[in-house]
Formats: sequence, structure tokens, C-alpha cells
Amino acid sequence: MSYSTLSDRQVPLRTALDHDQAQYRLWLMCVYAVVVGTLTFNFALAFANTNAFRISESYVILSEMGLLSAALFLIILSRNSMLFLLLVLYFSYVALVLALRPELDLKAIRDFLIPIVFYFIGKRFKRIEDADRLVWISTAIVLSVAFFEYFFLDLYTRMVSIFDYYVARGTLTADANFVEGSNLFVSSTRIGGRNFLAFLGDVRASSVFLEPVTMGNFGAFLCLWALFRSGMKHRALMFLAAFAAVILPDARFGMFVCIALVAAAAAGLVLPRITWWSLPVLILFALGIYGGWNTELNWTDDLGGRLLHASQLLQEVTPEILFGVAANVPFLADNGFAYSLAQIGVVGLLGLWTCYIFAPYEDQRAIQFKALAATYIALLMTISNSFYSIKMAALFWVAAGAADAMRSRQLTNPHNQRQRDTGSVLLPPLAGSPAYGRVERISR
Repeated sequence: MSYSTLSDRQVPLRTALDHDQAQYRLWLMCVYAVVVGTLTFNFALAFANTNAFRISESYVILSEMGLLSAALFLIILSRNSMLFLLLVLYFSYVALVLALRPELDLKAIRDFLIPIVFYFIGKRFKRIEDADRLVWISTAIVLSVAFFEYFFLDLYTRMVSIFDYYVARGTLTADANFVEGSNLFVSSTRIGGRNFLAFLGDVRASSVFLEPVTMGNFGAFLCLWALFRSGMKHRALMFLAAFAAVILPDARFGMFVCIALVAAAAAGLVLPRITWWSLPVLILFALGIYGGWNTELNWTDDLGGRLLHASQLLQEVTPEILFGVAANVPFLADNGFAYSLAQIGVVGLLGLWTCYIFAPYEDQRAIQFKALAATYIALLMTISNSFYSIKMAALFWVAAGAADAMRSRQLTNPHNQRQRDTGSVLLPPLAGSPAYGRVERISR
């Protein structure tokens, strides 16, 4: 076969690859748009409520449903048989649990559908740099709004009245604001003074999240990603961004999570996956024992007090709540474990957690991400159910899926991976080489 003949027959292959790359880039841009939408839709609704029209809870529900539906559409296009199987099993189980309840609770379906959908979206990422880019875009948006909020607070609150937004959507009542005249979220002012860098004042920046807790969780996630992505360009800048995202909202728990993540990053390289599967279970048992042993009734708003409150809530878990079929569930949102059991039951919760921890991966480094993820989730769930909020969960689970999908050469030498994906197959190989035989077979 002549070289010219081989080149002519490579043209369809080149065209097909170019078409696939164009489709992938379009799909990736849509994913970026959806994830950025999950981060910012509350901010957009608050802006609209302040300047255009009054929103209600239905606007929030429809926005979340629209974003989740768009994400589901993007991943269903992949025709992943494992995704379809998991969705069938998940909806069958949830239908059974909800059938045993006197009232239909659609939030139970939504809370655990988010991890499934966005994890499988991340699994479709071809390069780890695609996930890096999404994290950087999110970081730029969050920190830009946060710094604007901090330095131009009066202008910011005139543009976005956060307290009025939460009243309009039904989350807060008009008399719930204990800081007179403030348009911020109720916890956005540190009454007793800041824990970190007191000279920054008492205001806790919330950025597009509108409340400081999720802002702190976002900062801890940036620390997690920077610890995992040892080969990422400008990694030090990511650590700096994580520090800023924790300090601006004065997130003491976020700082504690970052410290724990540093330890988990080292342990994740040596400890088996069963260790990280067990971590939330061990914390759950420890909270239960602590709650049963401690006789204190009042708790304070510090780490020890929040742990006490979480352990007290765990004492509220009845057998009906344990299996997710309770008719009347008390307020459990300050303990993510108890809340999860009430929503989906112990069988469903352990099933989904096992699916993630023991999901197949392409590179051994993915175990380190699972260690970081287990630490991050377990600590957040100890004192709240904030991890289920789509404004943080979507980005996290896309990153989790991307970590499981990445190959070793992508984690160590991104340039080689780009060559493999685009360039090397298009180069004319030498006659007699193994590559020549492969291309000849393809051209036939």
C-alpha cells in the first residue's frame, strides 16, 4: 500500500475524530453551563426578587427541577447501561419506601438523584483538565462575587436583598432577622466577633450561595481538589483560593474540614477502600454513643455544642425513621446522618454509599479522592444536611466521577494524553511497524 493511498484512507478517520471532538466539546460546554447554573440560580432568583418580581418557593423548585432534568438529559445521551440499571434500582427502591409513607415526599427522590446523575456526568470526562477547568470557572465566579460583597456591601445588598429572598421563598419569617436593618442571611453576621482575622469585621461573605455555611463548604472542596490534583497547573493558587473561601465567610468548621483533609490525603494512599466505606458508619456510632452517654440538654453554638446537638438528634431516630418509612419525622436537618436515614432508609443509604466507594476506577490515585470524599462528606453530615444542596453537591459529584474516570497518564502528564486523544492516530506510521498494521486494518 502506498503512502498516498494510506493518507487518503485516513481522511474518513480524521473526519470522524474531528466530529467526535466537536460533539464532546459541545457536550462539555453544556455540562459547564448546568453546573454553573446550580451554583448561581439562587443568586439569580434573589436578584430578580429584589429588582424585578417577587419569587416564591415554586420558582426555586422549578429551577432545581430544570437544572436536574438538563443534567439527566446530558448523561442519558451516553446510553450507559450501568447508569440505566442504577436508575431503575434506585427508583424501584424509592417507590417502595414512599409507598409505605402516608405522604409523598419528592425531596427524598431529588436528594439522592443528584449524586447519581452528576457522578455519571463526571465519568464521561475524557481529561482531568476538563474537571480542573470547571473547578476554576466555579472558583472565579464564587470569589468574584464574594469580594464584591465584602468590599461593596451596601451596593451589594441594594442589588441583592438576601433576607427578603429567603422570606419570599418561605424559608424564613419576616421577624427572624436578629440584626436590625440587615438584608443578609441571619447567620451572615458574627455577633460575637469573627473566629479568624478579626480585623475583617463581623460580616461573613456568602457569595452566590447567599449563606456562609455553603461558602465554607465550597472552600473545603477547593482544598480537597487541590490536595488530589498534584499535577494541576497553578495548584498553589487553588490552595490560596480555598483559604480565601474559608476566611471570607469565617467558616470555622470549613477550616477544621481542611485540616482533616490533609490527613486523609496522606492516609488515602495507603489505607484500603473498606476503611473509607466504614468512616461515616464509625462516626455515626460514635455520635450515638456520645448522645446516649451525655446528660447535657443545652448546647452552645461551637464545635462541641454542635456535636452534642447532632448526637441528641440521633436519639430521635426510631425504627420507622431508620428504614425511611416514618409518618411524622422531627426536625433532623442539623444531623445529616439522621436526615438521610429519614429520607431514604438505612438500606438505600448504605447501598448508594457502597456503590460509590467500590465503583470501578481507572487509576489507583482515585482511591485517594475517595478517601478525601469520605472525610469531607462524613464531617459535613455530622452537623448538617447542607451537603444535599444542589448548589454544592452538583460540582462535587462531577469531580468525583471525573476522578474515577481519569487514567494514570492524565494525572501525571496531560500533554501525552492530549497527543493520544488527538494527534498520534493521525500521524502516518512507518511501514512494517505495529501501528502501520493497525491503521491498515482500520482503513480496510
